[in-house]
Amino acid sequence: MKEVSFFLSDFKQLDANGLPPRIDIDSQTNEFASSALNRFLNQLVDAENLVVLAGSGTSLTFNRQGLPKVAPSMADLWASCRNLDVARFDEVLRSVKYDDVAGTWQDGLQRQDIELLLSLCDSYLPLKNLSSTRHRKVSEFLIAAKQNIIKETSFVDRVPHDSWPAHNRFISVLGKRSPKQKRLKVFTTNYDLAFEVAASNTGMIVIDGFEFSQPHRFNPAWFHYDIVNRTQASEKGGAYLPNIIHLYKVHGSIDWVRTTAGVYKQTGADKTSGEPVFIYPSSTKYQSSYDSPYLDMMAAFLEAVQKPKTALLCIGFGFNDKHLNNAITMALRTNSEIMVMAATKDPFNPQGAFNPEIRSQFMNAITAGDSRLAIVDCTFDTFVSLLPDRHKPSPEETLLNMFEQVIARGNQP
Repeated sequence: MKEVSFFLSDFKQLDANGLPPRIDIDSQTNEFASSALNRFLNQLVDAENLVVLAGSGTSLTFNRQGLPKVAPSMADLWASCRNLDVARFDEVLRSVKYDDVAGTWQDGLQRQDIELLLSLCDSYLPLKNLSSTRHRKVSEFLIAAKQNIIKETSFVDRVPHDSWPAHNRFISVLGKRSPKQKRLKVFTTNYDLAFEVAASNTGMIVIDGFEFSQPHRFNPAWFHYDIVNRTQASEKGGAYLPNIIHLYKVHGSIDWVRTTAGVYKQTGADKTSGEPVFIYPSSTKYQSSYDSPYLDMMAAFLEAVQKPKTALLCIGFGFNDKHLNNAITMALRTNSEIMVMAATKDPFNPQGAFNPEIRSQFMNAITAGDSRLAIVDCTFDTFVSLLPDRHKPSPEETLLNMFEQVIARGNQP
């Protein structure tokens, strides 16, 4: 049974509490509702330009009930950074006036946003208006917090093999597109390497803006390059490979470091020394938008959502990044050919982490008849199972899968 709730122009049903009802998509009694959702999903997958904006909800799918938590939530990162030194943490909050900026959640509790806290620390240190003691504590906390986040989000090696199917199918279904469609663009605010591993698991090639030669230096020009199969090339050109995606890590990555020579990606034994690259823009720090690679990533996102015949899938994303929110709402105002689906856990819950302003804007637009928008309440695993698969395996892929199955059976005791 696949239970979801959703709100779109073809299905605007609400219960007594003003919330979309939970619906079993597999039940024949809900055929009208499931058909409405499937139509939107098919339009999304078939769009000429498909753009994904993935948040932490995609990684939280690795956490299984009854088992130790693998992927941290933003609340987990807040708690782990606080536990490094509780007294220092509380002193840092006071030093950067965190409560004055962050405010509270709707339930009145303190808003625990670790990215906002790090952003405030970065903003206060250059001002030199803190006492020497407070300046030292804020500086020490900033260094320790970044290292802690790297440790907490370096979890892909701990993910069991049987926990990858959702990510694997997501990348495979959306990434292998017809020659008439543009390359899949995946923008993510996550620091972890889940999408890179899923791409490797499914034989996808990732173009992420870093040069293929070592050391891997960030060069945004690489997003404009492509790869062809020369053995299938005609005299005038080559056959474009179908298994390529573009990955934009908007908030940085655990394997990025910044040096005086630029931003580099660490791989394997290559441990380039430098400062970790974590980008945590907030409404109080727009100047971070003018630094590379964030400038390059945001420019690419702004360009992508303004193109005609574009579908934007916001998956596991709570709309708590003001820069990205503004880009999306601007696209909805100016691009009549864009369609946007927000799919995450508890988007309709007033006490949840989903941005209430965005929820209100989207639901009001849908109620008014805007057929370009849809909101879906479900887990990442459930959503992936609903995606229509357009890809037909090539003879080479079929042969490889059969060979791997034979090898796997041969390795069993």
